[in-house]
Amino acid sequence: MTLGEKRLSAVVVGTGFIGPVHVEGLRRAGVHVAGIVGSSPEKSQLAAEQLGLPRGYATLDDVLSDPAVDSVHLATPNRLHFAQAAAVLRAGKHVLCEKPLAMTSAETAELVRIAAESARAAGVAYNIRFYPLCREAAAIVKNLPIEKDWVSC
Repeated sequence: MTLGEKRLSAVVVGTGFIGPVHVEGLRRAGVHVAGIVGSSPEKSQLAAEQLGLPRGYATLDDVLSDPAVDSVHLATPNRLHFAQAAAVLRAGKHVLCEKPLAMTSAETAELVRIAAESARAAGVAYNIRFYPLCREAAAIVKNLPIEKDWVSC
């Protein structure tokens, strides 16, 4: 996948079950996967070798300082999402975060603000959003006589 003339390059943060799923999805979409980050440098290197990736980054900071990386996929524990997504956006990179985006609505609102200011793409991997039951629940909530500021479906 390209952005103008440049081929996009991504790194996946997280070597558990869903991290390798993101690697496969990125590859199928034609995105160059530059590497992966685990919870330790050793896990990063092992995952890179197992997935055939060019690099196991020691830390997220190493990824953020790499000018060759355009985007970061966060497949980490929920409690880390806010700080990591904010850091990625502030580093000038695009971010896709596994759900939930953050642990509180205040953190989520802050990430929306940071994303808007960064002019980078930011998204949440919510794979069941369009399931029939989820669509029905969204329609019910949309029609409730409540403040709309706290709910977005």
